[in-house]
Amino acid sequence: MSLKFIDISSHNTVVEAGRADVDGVIVKTTQGTNYVNPRADQQYQLAKKSGKLLGIYHYAGGGDPVAEANYFYANSKNYFHEAVPALDWESYQNASWGQSGWGEKFVNRIHELTGVWCLLYTGLEGIRHNQSLVTKSGLWFAGYPDNRASWSLPTFNYSISPWKTYTLWQFTSSGGVLDRNTAAVDAKGWKSIANPTGASTPKPVVSTPKPAIYSIAGKSLEQMANDVIAGKVGSGNDRVTILGKYYTGVQAIINYKLKSGSLALTNSVLKSEVLQGDYGAGDTRKKLLGSFYTSVQALINGVTRTVKKGSKVTVTKAVAYKTNTKLSVSGTYDVIELQGNRAVIGKGKAVTAAIDVRNLKLV
Repeated sequence: MSLKFIDISSHNTVVEAGRADVDGVIVKTTQGTNYVNPRADQQYQLAKKSGKLLGIYHYAGGGDPVAEANYFYANSKNYFHEAVPALDWESYQNASWGQSGWGEKFVNRIHELTGVWCLLYTGLEGIRHNQSLVTKSGLWFAGYPDNRASWSLPTFNYSISPWKTYTLWQFTSSGGVLDRNTAAVDAKGWKSIANPTGASTPKPVVSTPKPAIYSIAGKSLEQMANDVIAGKVGSGNDRVTILGKYYTGVQAIINYKLKSGSLALTNSVLKSEVLQGDYGAGDTRKKLLGSFYTSVQALINGVTRTVKKGSKVTVTKAVAYKTNTKLSVSGTYDVIELQGNRAVIGKGKAVTAAIDVRNLKLV
């Protein structure tokens, strides 16, 4: 029987890392050059104590790939040679999505620092961006044929060339509840990826963000952004912890103000945060979004005004949410779950797929 893996981040509890029904746990440690998962070490240590095979991953922010690799190493270095490292290459919050060569520069740098090759986590579109990694990185493929909520494996019907096979296959997110993966290697093979040279492994320690003193009470996103630019909100992990759920929106405004982003990107990021309920509603939302309120609200109204949980819909573009893999869907579906742009559709209570709400049409 193939090995069962889950991958977890700060969105998962620490207890999840000790699940009895899995053989391995892969923990998100970093993203970009300014975020460390505050639960990473607790999750990692529990997984290790529970006798799991171990992995760690970095979510690409799309900045300088060498700088991101250095950041991943600096905040996860004591896990190397014990855990298999991976690069998470997705479109969301990735400024370099679509570029070829970014992933290879990241992977090469990690190999220079550790002697270990990272796995590449991505879907079909991401494979096209990273074909040069086929001789270096094992493939951790994301493809959900039906997004089932169980460990029973669906049929693998994807063309992942130039890779001949996957090392891991993330075959479901169980309707957004739990990412489930199956391995094409055994425990010995997994450990050989983590430690190909037999190097010793020190006691794992991941740096944890330390909060600084700063009050966000009553401040709009623009005011917070101005305070960040003025150096009042710290930097790196401190800033992530201090701003909490407002971090993404504030950082997007900073990027716009510094002309390293665009208003369209800012609106898109803020829209996603608003849809998750981070900025409340009515006057509260107006106050927090400031001058961005009108444009962001217009995007929200255009996307989600009619599609709701329980709606009857048809699919206008048959690709899976986030992985963009093709779906075999037809007819009418129920919206079982709606979180941001991510809609889980199915027939009654049976889940069919997770899909972008913009690819749905009301019946």
